[in-house]
Amino acid sequence: MADAAAAPTATAGTETRRHQATGDDDQQEEHLLIRHMRPDELKQAMDIWKEQGLEESENNVSTFYQVDPEGFFVTVDTRTGRVVATCACVRQHESLFFVGMYAVRKHLQGRGIGIRLWRTMARRLGDCNAGLNAVPKHLSTYRDHAGFGHLDTWNTLVYSGTAVSTDKLARPTEELRAVPVTANLLPQVIAYDALVHCYNREKAVTYTVYDTDGFARAVVRRRPDGSEVVCGFGKIGTNILGGAMMGPLYAEDRRAADVLLRALVDGNPLTRVSLTMMVVDCNPDGVGLAEDLGLESHMRVPRCYRKAIVPARFEQIFAQHDLNFSAF
Repeated sequence: MADAAAAPTATAGTETRRHQATGDDDQQEEHLLIRHMRPDELKQAMDIWKEQGLEESENNVSTFYQVDPEGFFVTVDTRTGRVVATCACVRQHESLFFVGMYAVRKHLQGRGIGIRLWRTMARRLGDCNAGLNAVPKHLSTYRDHAGFGHLDTWNTLVYSGTAVSTDKLARPTEELRAVPVTANLLPQVIAYDALVHCYNREKAVTYTVYDTDGFARAVVRRRPDGSEVVCGFGKIGTNILGGAMMGPLYAEDRRAADVLLRALVDGNPLTRVSLTMMVVDCNPDGVGLAEDLGLESHMRVPRCYRKAIVPARFEQIFAQHDLNFSAF
């Protein structure tokens, strides 16, 4: 999600890492270095995002860093080794990136640090399409000045709540049940995810379902011949702000989503603290499911693209994977 740093005013940039090469001579700071993020800086990146008061799943930075480490950029104070700003552009497929985690430590905002980092990141995009979730107060900047002029018709609704209950959700049956994602089941889960996204996300799915934070489940439907087929999957983990974070949650219909969500919520004690999930407002079943859990929407986040709007099977998206690193 693009919010916490100063919103960019251009997508042109430079590959040079030193800030004095960006043309911002009046704000050059020799001790600040822009480069790719290193594995040992993941926690610092999460701390910066947490400082903004924005939700994120505990291990999602690590998950998507494994998928595309070249897509993570940081500004580092070379005097201390401290990361002071972050920005990511994670490759979804050959011609699509997703931009997010654009943030600067609060006490350093307003000094042009974020803009210079953005310009370096933007060089990686080239002529490819890219999407981002724009916090409403910065929408006009991203749409009208940063090159993300294609505004989709739907929004993300950020749902959260502390009084979570699965009482209104459908229960599992012999024909429809939630199960662990075994090695034998993983290829079906990957194929189902590709059906939802309209492109293959094998790495992202594999790292997600086997993440050590929280747990994942697939929902399977029994066929007349007795075999079972995957008709959805999801994961629940830890929200860096406390409580639980749901995402992704994909299912072929509301009943399958109910069974899957019940297993995930009831199996994670953090949901007794709070639960957050990101719902697309163009899926009324997803909205209904979140509200049946007792959650309330407290933010509406628009979606922007550089080149063209990207399709997906929105009727099967009940909770998005991640607002910073995944298109859906």
